[in-house]
This record gives sequence, structure tokens and C-alpha cells, in this order.
Amino acid sequence: MWSRLFPRRGWLSVMLAVTVLTGATALLARTPAGQAEPPPPAQAPRVLALGRVEPVSRLIRVAAPTGAALGRIAQIAVAEGDVVQAGDLLAVLDTEPGLAAALLRAEATVALKQASLARAITESASQDAVLAATLRQQAAERDRAEWELERMRRLSTGGVYNSTALTERRLALAAAENRMEVARLLLERNMARDTAGLRIDEAAARAELADAHSALARARADHAQARLLAPISGRVLRLIGRLGEQIPGEGFAELGDTTVMMVRAEVFEADYRHLVPGVAAVVTSRALDGPLAGRVERIGLRIGQQSIIREDPAASVDGRVFEVLVRLDEASSRRVAGLSNLQVRVSLPRGGSPGA
Repeated sequence: MWSRLFPRRGWLSVMLAVTVLTGATALLARTPAGQAEPPPPAQAPRVLALGRVEPVSRLIRVAAPTGAALGRIAQIAVAEGDVVQAGDLLAVLDTEPGLAAALLRAEATVALKQASLARAITESASQDAVLAATLRQQAAERDRAEWELERMRRLSTGGVYNSTALTERRLALAAAENRMEVARLLLERNMARDTAGLRIDEAAARAELADAHSALARARADHAQARLLAPISGRVLRLIGRLGEQIPGEGFAELGDTTVMMVRAEVFEADYRHLVPGVAAVVTSRALDGPLAGRVERIGLRIGQQSIIREDPAASVDGRVFEVLVRLDEASSRRVAGLSNLQVRVSLPRGGSPGA
């Protein structure tokens, strides 16, 4: 009967009208009379950027030694993931034994020069006493020769001695005076001082000791280059060098302090005036099961070329950006401690205030 009263198209129109009336009745029942339905809340404007996760210390690469001490890796003392303290041994090169021997030789040279200096000081003091005594003795002999000459002169006037004997006494006096002058010059030389007030022999010994200390410092520096030490406290994130190989140009290993992680985000220059330090940041990634939390710690002072590119082939690759450093909180840092260089998306409040 209904099919005779309403054709197919008429039946569809009736059903559509009934649905519209039912929805309108339900809406009127929920909305008070004379009051419109409130619009959905507007989302606060945000600044979006791409970034990378890295340790707060940044990634530290332990480089190869420079100079003539290049060698091959003979020992690796750590593994990836190990926690090290600043100064811990990372690796030893095959040049270490030879450089250790050179270091011992330099230390022995310093000890020898120290002994030479002590001997020079002691000998200078004793030589002063010896030369002073020699000078007194030569002065006494000169006085005796002078007395003998005077006595001979008086006796010769009485005819007791001839002129030959008198001449001999004069020559003896001259020889005694020469010996006394030599003793005086030796004493003055031994007591001479340089501009610093040191005896000449002592000054020379001190100069040789200083040169030995310089050689020892060079030997220590060369030996230190054969032992790679951790420059910071942190975790070994990647080992690049291998046993038996020379350290490659990119370094031996990468270290980082992963106890505190941060995000280095690249924000387009047009949004520079919309950001302030201290605002809360939301960090997301497809590799994580939830967002990370942090705060803007520092806003860069330099505009540069964009280096983090989206996967979209149509994305801009030559944008001008500035860096924004987001320090992650403790819980978020633990979640990404092993994900250095993870690419993430950062959402920041536009025009926010610190503490927001």
C-alpha cells in the first residue's frame, strides 16, 4: 500500500525529511531557547620546526693526534655504550712504547742536569775559598820577594853582593807579583755574576737544566698523544676507529653526556620575533610513543642555512633559519638518551611568555 501511495523517489524524500526533523528536534532540546550553540575553542597559534636530539654537551669527537706521532690503534679500552669519566683511557697507539722510552730518557737528562747544577753551586763556593787562600799565599810570597830585594839592595851598597844577585831579586819580585795577579784574576772570575746576580757557572748550569725541562715537556706531550683520553664525562656513543688502523679523519669515537638531552631546532627567520626563552616546548617523533617535554633554553643569535629537511620532496631546502635550543626534562632525557641525532618535530607557543 505504501508503495502505491508514494513512488520510489517520493519515499526517499519522505525519509530525508523525517531525518532532518528528528535532528532539529534533538538540537532544540539541548540548546536553550534564544541561545546559539557555542563555537569550538580556537587553537592557540604555534611555531613549528624540525630539530635533532643531542646531548647537552653536544657530540664530542675524539680526534687523532697531530704532528709526527701518528700511529695505528694498538689497544681499544672502551666499547660503545660505556660510561666514562673525563681523563679515562679510550685507546693506545702503537707509538706509545717508543715515546715512553723517550720520556724516560728526558727524565734522566733532567736528573743529570739537576746534579750538575748542585755540583756547580758547591764547587763555586769551595773554589772561592781555595782561590782566596792562593791569593793570600801569592801576596805573602810577593811581600817576601820585595823584602829580599830591599835587603839585597842595602847590602849591595856596602859591597857585599854584586849587581847580578840584585837583578835576580828583582826578577823574583816580578814573578811573585805576576803569580799574585793571576790568583786575583781567578778569584774575580769565579766570583763574577750575571745580570740576574748568579755566578757564571751556576747560570750556565741553570740554563742547561731549563733546556732539559723543556725537552721533558715535549716528551710528555708526545707521549700523551699516544694515549687517547676522554675529554669529558659521558657515554661512548660510537666507535669509529678499529684495531690496526690509523685513526680516520672523522675521529676515533663520539662521546656525549646523555644524562641531559636537548633538541637543536631550526626555526624559520620569520618567526624570530614570536619566540622568547623559557617557554614550554612539545617534541614529537614517529619513533616515540608519546611527546617529549622541555623548555626553550636559548635562542640563537645567527641566521643560517637550513640543514634539517623534511621528507616531503616539495619541502623547501634553502630556507633561512635560526637555532632554538630546547632543554628536555629529566623524564624525557631518559627516554631519548640512546637516540642522539633523532629527527623530531618541535611545537612552540607563538608569542608566549616565559613559564607558559
